[in-house]
Amino acid sequence: MAVAEAETGLRTMAAFLPGQLDRVKGVQFQTTHQQELDRITATPFHHAATMAYRLRDCLLIGGTLYSSGGGHQMLRDRPPLAAVIDHEIDQAAFVGTPVSDVYFGHYLVDDSATALLARDFAPIYRPFSYRHANWNHPLAYRQMMGIDWKTTGNARIKDAWVFRDVGMTQNRRKRLDALRERLQARPSARSGHGVFLIRGETGSQPRLLRNEAVIAEALAGRGFEIVDPAKETADDIVRKLSGARIAIGVEGSSLGHALLTLADQGALLTIQPPYRFNNVWKDFTDLLGMRYGFVVANGDQDGFDIGLDDILRTVDLVA
Repeated sequence: MAVAEAETGLRTMAAFLPGQLDRVKGVQFQTTHQQELDRITATPFHHAATMAYRLRDCLLIGGTLYSSGGGHQMLRDRPPLAAVIDHEIDQAAFVGTPVSDVYFGHYLVDDSATALLARDFAPIYRPFSYRHANWNHPLAYRQMMGIDWKTTGNARIKDAWVFRDVGMTQNRRKRLDALRERLQARPSARSGHGVFLIRGETGSQPRLLRNEAVIAEALAGRGFEIVDPAKETADDIVRKLSGARIAIGVEGSSLGHALLTLADQGALLTIQPPYRFNNVWKDFTDLLGMRYGFVVANGDQDGFDIGLDDILRTVDLVA
């Protein structure tokens, strides 16, 4: 069944300095050069309908839900079908995708938004994933956003719902707005400020900004709040980010913290590794009425550097 119909429209133009695209040497493996060019320019878009599918008499094995000869995969890995089914669930509405299994930003943003949809169908469940064992913030965020789901291993499910929730529809915007309102209702340190997010050597895939400490110190001297998600609690992150007018950081999952806490009509400025150009967050800023810009660093796959002047000039463009 369709929860929200497909939508079409026109993207906004990203903010970037002349010559930035000449620095791009490659794109993230799940996208293409053309898709990224479409994202950052004022091109037409088509966003898929949001769909809910009901499955009966299912087996959940290793994060894939099997029913009537088909499968719905929710974790990156597909384990062998030989598995122990240790319990039974009467009704479940599942959240989770192979992407959100790997990338915390999509877990935080995508799965939380889908959970607000899923709760109208059945009790919410998510397959257990070993990849999340070292993630520090999920439980605290769910508590702050009022989201309650259960984690399950292999199981037999009598009645299950799964969702295709990738289109940037107005229905999805309402759910993201609801999550943002819940986080922004918490006490904040400041408002109308800038934030720089430290990435360091964290993340599922290394993206080392070699002069990150220098950039952070320079921006702190200009009044920016510095946030290091690897060293801070979810409550501290939200408090420092909430109400910010602009957030800057290396492209990656840490920007999910910012998307849910930036001020309305705020701006996101991504630092792009030259061999991993990816503007997936542009889809979200377009949906939420935010501004988006990027700078492309110089370097190679082992590490890269960015000039402070490039950042400051792009801040002027996007802000």
